Amino acid sequence: MTTPFKSRRKKNTEAASENAAAPERAYSWFPGHMRKAMRQLEEQLSLADIVLLVMDARIPSSSRQPDLEAMLRQRGKEFIFVLNKTDLADATETKLWLQKLRRDGYNACTITAISGKGAGPLESAIAAVRQRVQQQRQKKGLLSRDPRLAVVGIPNVGKSSLLNRLAGSVRAKTGARPGITRGNQWVAVSGKWQLLDSPGILYPRIEGEYCLTSLVAAGCVSTNAVPLERVGGLMLRRLISLGKQAELFGDAAADSEADPIALLEQYARRKNFVLSQGEPDLIRAATLLLKMFAQGQFGRLTLEPCPRAARPAELEETEA
Repeated sequence: MTTPFKSRRKKNTEAASENAAAPERAYSWFPGHMRKAMRQLEEQLSLADIVLLVMDARIPSSSRQPDLEAMLRQRGKEFIFVLNKTDLADATETKLWLQKLRRDGYNACTITAISGKGAGPLESAIAAVRQRVQQQRQKKGLLSRDPRLAVVGIPNVGKSSLLNRLAGSVRAKTGARPGITRGNQWVAVSGKWQLLDSPGILYPRIEGEYCLTSLVAAGCVSTNAVPLERVGGLMLRRLISLGKQAELFGDAAADSEADPIALLEQYARRKNFVLSQGEPDLIRAATLLLKMFAQGQFGRLTLEPCPRAARPAELEETEA
C-alpha cells in the first residue's frame, strides 16, 4: 500500500497583514477517520479515469487540498478543478479565479452543484475521457465501459451534491456540515459514468488564522474544534474589509485592523448579546456571524479575493 503523503498547507501570503497582530500558529485537524479515508482513497483512485477536485468558490485558496494534488501528480492522474457554490460567491471574483487556475496550467470549470442537471460545464472534458478510455480498451481487446470519475476534496465543498447532480438523483447524503460522507462509495449511472464519492479530507495542519477563518466560515471545519471567539473577530475584520461595515455596525465606527476580540465585543453589545454578568456574549455573536454568512445574508461574497497580481490591469484601474 502506498504511504499517504504528509505535507503542510502553505500560508496564504495575501493575508499576511491579517495575522500581523498575533503570532502565527498552526491548527492540527486530522481526525482518525480522515487518515483512514486518505489511505482508502489512494487505493480507489487507481481505478478512476479522471478526478474532479471540488473547491468552494468563496474560499478558492483554502479549499484546495495539496496532499491530494501531490498524490494525483505523482500518479500521473488527470484531474479537473471544479469551483463549486458559485451561486454564493462574487461572480467577478469567481471569473478571476477561474482565469488564474487556467493560466497556471490547470483544467478548471465552475458549477453550482445543487442546481441544474447533468455534467454541464464538465460535459466536454468527460466526453474526451470517455473516448480515451474506449480507445485504450479497444486496443487491448476489451469491451468498452463507462468512464470512472472520482469526486474528491475537503469537507463540505459540495462533493456529494455534485455526485447527485451527475447521477441525476439523490445517491449520496448532503448537509451543511463537515463529515456527512464517511466512506468511499461507487455509484453507477448506466450508459453515462461510474462515480466515486469520497469523504472530505482536510490537510493535517491549518497554517495561519486567515486560512482557519475561511474554513470555519465555509463550514469545512467544525466550530467545536476552534477558538470561536477569535475566529468570529477575524471574520468581522474580513467582512468589514469587504465592504460590510454598514450592515454590521450601522453608523458606528469599526476598524478592520482592530483587535479581533475587541471588535467582536463591540458587535455583541450592538446586538445586545450580553451575559448575566454584563459581559458580551462572544460565542453567540460569533455563531450568528458565521450563520449569516453560511445562509448568504451578506449577499454573494468571496472571502478570498483573487490575488491582485493575477487581476487584469483594467480591473485594477477600476478598483483604484
